[in-house]
Amino acid sequence: MIGGEQSAADLCFATLEKARPFSKKEYVTEECLFCRIQQGLIPIAGGPIYEDELIYAHHFHTDEWPAYLGHLLVETKRHTPDFAALTVSESQAIGLLIAHLSKALKVCVGAEKIYVTFYGEATPHLHIHLTARYPNAPARYLRWNIEDWPDAPKGSGDDIAALSERLRLFLRHHPAENP
Repeated sequence: MIGGEQSAADLCFATLEKARPFSKKEYVTEECLFCRIQQGLIPIAGGPIYEDELIYAHHFHTDEWPAYLGHLLVETKRHTPDFAALTVSESQAIGLLIAHLSKALKVCVGAEKIYVTFYGEATPHLHIHLTARYPNAPARYLRWNIEDWPDAPKGSGDDIAALSERLRLFLRHHPAENP
């Protein structure tokens, strides 16, 4: 509450709690956005970039176009809320894929660096954001507001599909090295 009024964040979380209970006992994976994406029930532009028995990666987008090019999500296949619940195998797979996708973004889109973030608040299914920062991005567009940069590379679903294919090809032709 701010000055007796509910803030936008308070309203958002109140709505989320009604729509998707956060307790492990109440939460049904059939209602989870990421479980539904991985089951093919919600289409995603570009399709999966990477998928195995433990993890899944795809390009992020909302229904607003044009979309920022180079914003990926890495998710666990198992419905789990955060890093504390990961198995050793899941932890290793996620770390290797984040490193490999970061390299792929640098090569495929010319990213200068990759921001990696996890919030774990809105959807209780572990998903990590990888966002490309382009070399000519002004300093005032750092971290979480990089997508607000007016001249950022943006595109359509077809552009996301083309980028996703380039990333898949990179992963196929440059396999990750195991530690």
